[in-house]
Amino acid sequence: MTSHDVRDMLDLPGEAAPRPIKKAKLTGPRPVLKGLAREVQNLGGDNPIAIVPETTTFKKKRFGSRKPAAKWENQSFRNSAREDETLVLKHWRRKAESPAVAPGDEGTAAPNEVKLEDSTFAKYNVKVITAEYNDEQYQKHLLSEDWSRDETDYLVSMVRDYDMRWPVIWDRYEYQPPAITLDPQAAELAIVTASKPRTLEDLKARYYSVAATMMKVHKAPETMVAAEYELMEKMASFNPQQEAQRKLFAEAAFQRTREEAREEESLLIELKRILARSEKLSEERRELYARLDAPASTGNIGVFTTSQGLQQLLQQLMQADKTKKRKSLMGPDGTSPAGPSGLNQQASFDRRDSTVRGESISGPSGTNNKKGPSQGQTERRQLSAEEEILYGVRHFDRITSSGPAFRAERINKPITSKSSIQQQKMLSVLTELGIPHRLIMPTYAVGEAFDHLLTNINLLLEQRKVTEKIQSEINTILAIKKQKEEEAESKQILRQPEAVSGSGDVKVEEVEREKSAAPSINGRKRSASVMSAVSESTKRQKK
Repeated sequence: MTSHDVRDMLDLPGEAAPRPIKKAKLTGPRPVLKGLAREVQNLGGDNPIAIVPETTTFKKKRFGSRKPAAKWENQSFRNSAREDETLVLKHWRRKAESPAVAPGDEGTAAPNEVKLEDSTFAKYNVKVITAEYNDEQYQKHLLSEDWSRDETDYLVSMVRDYDMRWPVIWDRYEYQPPAITLDPQAAELAIVTASKPRTLEDLKARYYSVAATMMKVHKAPETMVAAEYELMEKMASFNPQQEAQRKLFAEAAFQRTREEAREEESLLIELKRILARSEKLSEERRELYARLDAPASTGNIGVFTTSQGLQQLLQQLMQADKTKKRKSLMGPDGTSPAGPSGLNQQASFDRRDSTVRGESISGPSGTNNKKGPSQGQTERRQLSAEEEILYGVRHFDRITSSGPAFRAERINKPITSKSSIQQQKMLSVLTELGIPHRLIMPTYAVGEAFDHLLTNINLLLEQRKVTEKIQSEINTILAIKKQKEEEAESKQILRQPEAVSGSGDVKVEEVEREKSAAPSINGRKRSASVMSAVSESTKRQKK
């Protein structure tokens, strides 16, 4: 059935009318009017609202400032980075307004006095600071049998010119010793000595020794900062033989073949295995020695004869084993290795553990697959006695119970712990010695010396106190002795027979006269016992 049959059945004309043409949709963007809300714009539908926005901006004026154009002039300048001082260059610069000259100062201005400015690029001419010395310093510190003064100056100038680039210095190094002329009039008879061939290490060693020596001369090592002291130590400890061997080793490592590199890598892996095995053996040896040197147990072992006591002992050993980095006493399945099966399991676990440990360090680069590259224990550099004094490093056997304290408290403690009278005496001694009561720079050495001085001052005051006490006792004993001697003399006078006739009243008057003539001894009054003894003797004489 065709389309004509269908049209005939439906009473439609034989030919179909052409299809109507579709209207093209406008897909262009809708104009966006600024200043209107979105709802207001949607009210227009397809026909936009004919509203023209007001423009408030205008074209700016081209010459808004109306200032005159800047004036330029061709100025002259110098470049301090160049060695030629007579070189004068020119460039264009904005002309500066000349300052107004006050009336009456026209004659004071110096004519033809123009100061040329320096180039802005001269600051980038940075030069290396080299060692400097004079004749006296060279004769005192830098004399060498292998290097002359002229060649040393030539080396220092080469280092300064080529900014310490040693390969360039060694390539340009062409020192010619000066000619030795015996006859000044015959120049052709001059003796020219041959120059010595210098290697790069020789040049470095000579310059580093000169620079380190002059650093010590110009500045004491105690006053240097850490960077200066480290630089001086590096230059002073430079070893040319070791530097040459290092270069030879690096050159040989660079020229090795692939097979040699693989062999060296396998040797390094084997070396790591040997070191790991030796560490394990040394640890086991130390543990064995510790067990052998352990003191004999004096406790009762009766508690471990039962199964419960053995289980408790095993738990104690397991707890102690956890604190140490050793293999566990238990097997991998949690059973005790006491029986035959436990021994076999323990042996198999040890073999597996050693295999895994060997595989972990047998990689191509000797790294651990789980934890990355192994990090060895860093070695600390041991400081010498001079370095410990320089950096203020001190070692303490033990920390005191009081803990750390300030140095000022320790210095003032010998004074503050005394009484006020003792403090005044100690301060007076310090004033007499010309030492301030409060230290200006209380360093460790100054504090130790001040503490020692205060200890000696305290000891001196104690000795003076004891001396005064002993001297007072000596004076008292001497006074008593003299008093007793006088009493003995008076008794001896009373016991003598009467040499001159007279009554007893005359003798009594003589005794009273003697008593009044010597009332005191060394400025002290007689005691009551002495006076009573004299009175009793006179009474017996009267009887």
